[in-house]
Amino acid sequence: MAICRSRRRGGRPLLPSSISFLRSNHLSLSLWYSDFKIYAFNYVLFRLGSAHSRFLKVWFSFGACFGVFALVILSVMLMRYSWGALSFKGGPFWFDNFFSLGRSISFLDFALLIFSTLLSIAFHEFGHAIAAASEGLQIEYIAIFLAVLFPGALVALNPSSLENLSPFSSLRIYCAGIWHNIVLCLGCALTILCLPLLLCPFYTHSEGLVVLNVPKYSSLSAHLSPHDVILTVDGLRVTSTDDWFKILTRDKSQNIHKKGYCVPISWVEAGDILMAGNSNGECIQDFSPFQTLSCTNSSHFRSDKMGRLKHCLIAKDVVRLRNCGDTGEYCACSEEEVCMTPIEHPGMSWVEISYESPYRSRCGQLTPSLDPNPNQDQNPCSQSFVYIGDASFVAQSLRLSPYKPRLGLFISLSVYIPYLMEKAFHSAFHVSLALAVVNCLPVYLLDGASILETVLCYFTQFTQREKQIILRVCLLVGTSMSIITCIGVLFALYFIS
Repeated sequence: MAICRSRRRGGRPLLPSSISFLRSNHLSLSLWYSDFKIYAFNYVLFRLGSAHSRFLKVWFSFGACFGVFALVILSVMLMRYSWGALSFKGGPFWFDNFFSLGRSISFLDFALLIFSTLLSIAFHEFGHAIAAASEGLQIEYIAIFLAVLFPGALVALNPSSLENLSPFSSLRIYCAGIWHNIVLCLGCALTILCLPLLLCPFYTHSEGLVVLNVPKYSSLSAHLSPHDVILTVDGLRVTSTDDWFKILTRDKSQNIHKKGYCVPISWVEAGDILMAGNSNGECIQDFSPFQTLSCTNSSHFRSDKMGRLKHCLIAKDVVRLRNCGDTGEYCACSEEEVCMTPIEHPGMSWVEISYESPYRSRCGQLTPSLDPNPNQDQNPCSQSFVYIGDASFVAQSLRLSPYKPRLGLFISLSVYIPYLMEKAFHSAFHVSLALAVVNCLPVYLLDGASILETVLCYFTQFTQREKQIILRVCLLVGTSMSIITCIGVLFALYFIS
C-alpha cells in the first residue's frame, strides 16, 4: 500500500489473535489480544460530525498543525533524553512525575488514575471518531482492547474511504486524538485555577490548611487530628500545601537571623543543675538543647559562667515564651531573661506549628481569627506545639487541603469534596498530557507513526521507496529511543535515588 494512502486502524486487531476460542459480533478473546467492539455509536457520531463538518474541519486543522509541531519538538526532546537515560541522568519531566507516583500510591490514587485513564482515552478516541465523521468517513466500530497486559481503545475506519482522503484531511484525523487530550488538559488546568472562585459560596481558601488525615505512623499524630486547621509554621502563615512543603524543607542554615525565645535565667540554671549529673552531656527525655543568641547583651551571659555551650530546656514550655532575635535587632528581653535558640543537628529540625480546632464541640463555633501568633488564653481552640525531627518526612505524612468549610455541617464529608475535586482534575491533567505526549512520539502502532507517514507525503523530492525507508528508520529509532528512555528513567528512579 502506498505511503500516502495507509489507513490509521483497520478491522484487524493490533496484535494477531493466535488462539481464538470465542468470537461473536461484539466480543473476541485470544491469548494475546482481546477486544470488545461497540457499534451503537456509529450512527450518532457520523450524524454529529456531518452536521458540523465545516466548523469541525477548522477546529481539527488547528489540531493538525499542533500535532505536527509537537511531533518535531518531542522527537528532538526524545533524542536528548534518551542519551540522558543512558547516562542515568533521569528523563523527561512527565516520566519523572508519572513514575514517582508509583512509589507510594493509595487506593484513592489508584481509583483516580483508572478514572483519569478512561476519561483521557474516551476524549482521545472521540476526537478521532468525530474528525473522521466530519471528513465523511464511516466508522466501522469503536473497540476497547487488551493487548497482552496493556489496555487501550481504537476507532476502526473504512479503509477504502481513508485511502481517498488528501494528506491534510488524514492529518486532521490522526492528530484529532492528541488535540483533544491537550484541550482536556487546558480544561482541567483552567478548572483548577477557578476552583477557589467556584467553591467560594461554601468554602474559604488560603486561610490555613485543613488536616484531612494523620497517619498513625506520623510524628504529628500526637498533636494534630483530622479537621484541625494549621495556621502558621515557624511564625509564617501557610495558605497552600506548597507553603507547607517549602517552609518545612527549607534550608535553615542559610538564615542570617535565628528565631529565639526570652527564657528566664532561672529556667536555664535549673536545667543546668538537672543535667549536671548526666555523664554523656545529652539532654534527657522531654528536654531539648538550646544555645544563647549573639544578640544577647553581656549581662545575660552570666548563665554561661559554668562554661556551658548547650543548655537543656523543656521545648513545650519555651515555645510559649516571647520571641526574640528573629529580626536582627536588639533581643528585647528583660534583665532576668536570656535570648536562646534551639540547636538543630543535621537531619533534625525544630518546627513550631500553631493550629486551631474550630470544628470540635468544645469550641462551639468556627474561630474567625487567624492571628499568626494565637493566644491560647484568648482562643481555647488555638494551640501551638514544637516538632523536633526530620521535617521533610513529616511534610509528606499529612493529607492537607487549603479549602476550609464555611459551615460546620457534615464536616466529615464536606472537607473532602474540594480535595477530591482538585486531585481528580490534577490526575486527569497529567494522564491526558501523558497520553498526548506518547501518541506524538514516532513509535510503532501509535498516532505518531501515522502522522509521520502522512507528513512524508509532502516531501515530493523523495520517491515512494525512499519515503518507506525513511519512515521505517524513523520508527525504528523512535521506538528504540522510547524504550531506552523508559528503562533509564525507571533505573534512575528506583535504583539510584
